[in-house]
Amino acid sequence: MDTIMVPRGTAIGLRKLTVNHLAAHRLAGDATGLPEGMRHPNQLLALLRRAAPFLGQTRLLPLMEALFRFTQPQDWAPEAEPIVWPSNEALALTLDCSERHVSRLLAAAIEARLIAPRDGTDRKRRGWREQGRIVAAWGFSLRPLAARHTEFLSVATAGEAGRRALQQGRRAGRRLAQSFSQLRALAAATGQEAAVEGLLLAAAAQLGTLRRIEAPAALEAALVALGGLEATLRQRLETAVESGKMSGSPDAGVRPLIPTKDSEETRASTVAGPDCSAPVVEAAWEEAPATLSARELVRLAPRLGGWLGAGRPDWPAVSQAASTLAQEMGIPPGLYGQACRRLGRQPAALAVALISTREPAHFHTAGPGGYLRGMLRRAERGELHLERSLHGLRERQASAMRELTAVNYHQTAPSRGPEKCDILG
Repeated sequence: MDTIMVPRGTAIGLRKLTVNHLAAHRLAGDATGLPEGMRHPNQLLALLRRAAPFLGQTRLLPLMEALFRFTQPQDWAPEAEPIVWPSNEALALTLDCSERHVSRLLAAAIEARLIAPRDGTDRKRRGWREQGRIVAAWGFSLRPLAARHTEFLSVATAGEAGRRALQQGRRAGRRLAQSFSQLRALAAATGQEAAVEGLLLAAAAQLGTLRRIEAPAALEAALVALGGLEATLRQRLETAVESGKMSGSPDAGVRPLIPTKDSEETRASTVAGPDCSAPVVEAAWEEAPATLSARELVRLAPRLGGWLGAGRPDWPAVSQAASTLAQEMGIPPGLYGQACRRLGRQPAALAVALISTREPAHFHTAGPGGYLRGMLRRAERGELHLERSLHGLRERQASAMRELTAVNYHQTAPSRGPEKCDILG
């Protein structure tokens, strides 16, 4: 009976084949010579460097560069095959790693269809040349790279275009982030944070996801959404400007408080609300605080007294003078009317008087209107304490009077000294 020769068990000592190994062998048989338009194998290596980041094979580049050192231009002739046969020891010395790691890299390069193994029967790598040409060799064929030239070129071109699109998109995202920061600061300075809080939160959430987006199409869609959000936010703030809700713009539908010298004017006033068609009738005059009189307030805030008529000042006249003083300082009439409704007429007049005692540099860019709006926000939170500010103003004026008295004393004391000495003498 003839013995049937069949493989038994696992192949011991042979290279384990995979589908990608077979594909690498097929690619090596499809290519002959360098691709059209290339004159040197280093051009093929340069193309591999461009495509490797987008193929996920960057870690194999040092190995491929080391293998290309053992190939020569004549090896890429149509009738030849570019086979290299460096030992693992030589590659380990070149790559500064262990021979075991070299084996893993070679297996990964075959699996990635970058090289095709050409193993001999003894599984050793060797070869020789005659007049510079390979006569026989066993090692690794570099032909799969030439067969994949078109693929490398398309992958590199598309990957670089996508990278440029991502860079441009991220720059646009940074510009949008800066724009949202400016709009947020504007809303805070003008007291519109509550009106645009939802838009700002949505913008912050979308901006936080931009860095994690790697697909150019997804990044472009996110930028379009953010652009629409920015346009909506700008439009809403511009609408607030037109409706007089921001500092520096007149409030529509609000009748300013016109000062008059007649202190017998009715103690109730009607102010039309900016968002309501019906007028809002305010409460009558509050009683003057026990710790502050209208006359003392005029003394503490001299600019307020410039808008009062002759005679002893009272709270109705002081409130009307505060309305005119507010307009002089650039505070919109509607904003002063809002202060009267929220704080009351006497506290509103006191607030304007306190603001008038501040130096212009104290307000920075917000101006007196922004300062008054900030006082209203603190009042809503229960953090506005006008009596403390009044006490500080009293202390500052008392300190200034003491300093002035001391200066006058020192200026007059030397002149009296000699005269007294002459009399005594």
